[in-house]
Amino acid sequence: MSEKKTDEVWTPLRILQWATPFLAQKGIASARFDAECLIAAALKLDRLKVYLQFDRPLDPGELSVIRDFLARRAKREPVAYILGTREFYGKPFRVTPSVLIPRPETEHLVEGALEFLENLDSQTPEVLELGVGSGCVAISLALNSRARVYGVDLSPEALRVAAENGQNLGAGVEWRQGAWFSGLKEGDPTQFHLIVSNPPYIADAERTEMDLDVVDFEPKMALFSGPTGLEAYETISAKLWDHLLPGGRAYLEMHGTRSEAIQKVFQAHPWEREVRPDLAGLPRVLILKKSSNS
Repeated sequence: MSEKKTDEVWTPLRILQWATPFLAQKGIASARFDAECLIAAALKLDRLKVYLQFDRPLDPGELSVIRDFLARRAKREPVAYILGTREFYGKPFRVTPSVLIPRPETEHLVEGALEFLENLDSQTPEVLELGVGSGCVAISLALNSRARVYGVDLSPEALRVAAENGQNLGAGVEWRQGAWFSGLKEGDPTQFHLIVSNPPYIADAERTEMDLDVVDFEPKMALFSGPTGLEAYETISAKLWDHLLPGGRAYLEMHGTRSEAIQKVFQAHPWEREVRPDLAGLPRVLILKKSSNS
């Protein structure tokens, strides 16, 4: 976007025509869509409504914001971080580089958990999320069920974002800082009807295979588990059985190509297991069911 010609008129259409190949040259596969989203956000419009103003001359202030957004995206900064928000389960969640950007596939975790909660006899089910990030899962469960929800995360920065999202969306989640189950404090339940988690499950060696948008910007502790990618599941498995009530369930998001290895981690107890796929057909959610007689 050259500033040399003072008589040059920039419109949303001209910017889009320039920005799409510009971002594509930076290796961004969704160049046109990202450009549309950033232009729309800069103009405070819905993305589709930008098309109704394609020929409108833009003022210097609007151009300045668009230039900044596109420059940041060209450096591979994710659109969600540039805009500071990402929709999840129908609600807008604030996101920062301190938290993982919510993914659509994680909505499968929420859907399954809510289905289980709907059929519980308990008037106020106790729910625990391990590793809350932006709080999108815990908050979605709190907003769409009668459950009392607790959320634990090791990162104080992530918990601040989650608490802000909870306050903005009116969700009464009890936030706790700590590593996995050790984050629970005195007076909290020791057993829960439901435990959910989307733990870090990427092996260290897979780092080189990942998109730069992810590996360069999203929090490493939320992505990488260790040499095998199973370490977080192993830590959860050590105490999961004891923290679930009889008849309770755990819903765990999985690496789409590591389902069998992850299931083997939980062999120490007589779980009834179920695996649910995502929309791509990959195994995505592991459901561990504890017998009512346990």
